Amino acid sequence: MSFSPLFEHPGLALYSIPAFWALVYFPAILKNATIGRSVGYDNVSPRGNVARVRDPDTAALVKRMEGAHLNGLETLPLWIAAVLAGTVARVDTCTMNVSTIAFIGLRTLYIYCYLTQKTQLQSALRTLAWLGSTGVALRLLVKAAGALSS
Repeated sequence: MSFSPLFEHPGLALYSIPAFWALVYFPAILKNATIGRSVGYDNVSPRGNVARVRDPDTAALVKRMEGAHLNGLETLPLWIAAVLAGTVARVDTCTMNVSTIAFIGLRTLYIYCYLTQKTQLQSALRTLAWLGSTGVALRLLVKAAGALSS
């Protein structure tokens, strides 16, 4: 099986923006569903829902879900900027697509680790996934700057 058609698809990086947006909201949807099953979701005061969860294990999980969601929201502008800069600067398609696959993969791993972590080692893996994904986005921005300056 050859991956070359995937790496040569010119729009893949742009598709990653709505894909990452959906990935960012996945933990929030899980959080709301977990709160709904636990204490009932209060849509009148949605930001107070996390504090209403009393079971310690469920509360810890809900807080991790919220943290994963918020971190994704913090990272979203960086990824959008990297993809748009790379597109405008005409960074080569393979670089854009490898970056896209690496970024989405690392962010998926980050969310999984965030939601399931119970040990320091697991939290270290989460941090490495964050560093890796941030590095991918920053590398793409640098590539775009280099492409524009040459």
